[in-house]
Amino acid sequence: MTTDTNGPDITPDRENVMPETYAVYVTDDHVHVWQYRITLSKRTEEWHFVETLAREDGPRLSLTYTTPMEPAADGYWLYSKTYDCELTCA
Repeated sequence: MTTDTNGPDITPDRENVMPETYAVYVTDDHVHVWQYRITLSKRTEEWHFVETLAREDGPRLSLTYTTPMEPAADGYWLYSKTYDCELTCA
């Protein structure tokens, strides 16, 4: 199982989203996940990196109320109200 908690260079560019919304960026090799959260102590709303999953591990995503976006240079974005992942472990 390969997961990474170091964020990639790309970040979600969507604003005006509901707190707790997820952004999923899918490339040929990886699935990168962020969550839009409110930080009360800092009085900020921003995207927080969650994890990177290797596609070779066969991650199965469960998303609800998903909005797909136009393809980007290296992959495509999905925005979703919920996110859950199950890995196929050998």
